[in-house]
Amino acid sequence: MSLRYAYVAYVLCLTYVGSYSSSSPLEFGPAPNVTKVQVDSPAFLHCPVLGFTDENQISWVRRRDWHILSNGEATFSSDDRISVNYQKDENDWVLQIKYVQQRDSGLYECQVTTEEGHTIQRKVQLDVVTPEAIILGKEEYHIQQGSLISLICILENALVDPEYVFWYQNDRMINFDINRGVTVQTTHGRKTSSKLNIQSAKLEHSGNYTCRPPSGLAASIQVFVLGDKPQPLTNSAFSHNSWSYNILFINILPIFTIIYC
Repeated sequence: MSLRYAYVAYVLCLTYVGSYSSSSPLEFGPAPNVTKVQVDSPAFLHCPVLGFTDENQISWVRRRDWHILSNGEATFSSDDRISVNYQKDENDWVLQIKYVQQRDSGLYECQVTTEEGHTIQRKVQLDVVTPEAIILGKEEYHIQQGSLISLICILENALVDPEYVFWYQNDRMINFDINRGVTVQTTHGRKTSSKLNIQSAKLEHSGNYTCRPPSGLAASIQVFVLGDKPQPLTNSAFSHNSWSYNILFINILPIFTIIYC
């Protein structure tokens, strides 16, 4: 009899454990609630679900228009930038958006349906940052012919260090115009900066100059190269002018004498 009771207790124990496991509540694992991404970069929105089974359903929804973007790994969007990757080891359903734009900013919601038909939600805010180029100085740059043109461009709000910064004169890229005296030096760091130097400015160097990062807003400045510097008066020129004034005074002196006498 003792063996029979032991077997019944064993079966009841398994039943209890199984019922406890199946009824264990779903919950979301740790993941960022705000994701900040630079424009033209990929965005990854995470939704780890603890206790997720094949009986559960999971979807991603874009809150601004309540568009259902996915169910499981299947996507429901004509935008081929959007996909869902399931990371099985972490039970993480990752919504990926390639080449994000400002229009992608906003709130996204991960929805999980339980076996009982209830729904739990997790909201993730996507912030898209656009770098902005700024050329130091005023909107116009005046330089004398033969002088050094030096322009400095700084990138603001850049989350990703750019590989390059291009400079344009009007519509022409000039980074490699070494034969025209052009040099470009880009310094990477917390704030990337790019310096454009043009040796011995000529009239042909006048025009609109643009600093353009690979992604983000460009900056422009108008450069005016002025003509030759006015020559200072020399002693000979001063003597020549004095002699001319003396001749003029001698010629008009009799006229004043006749009028006033």
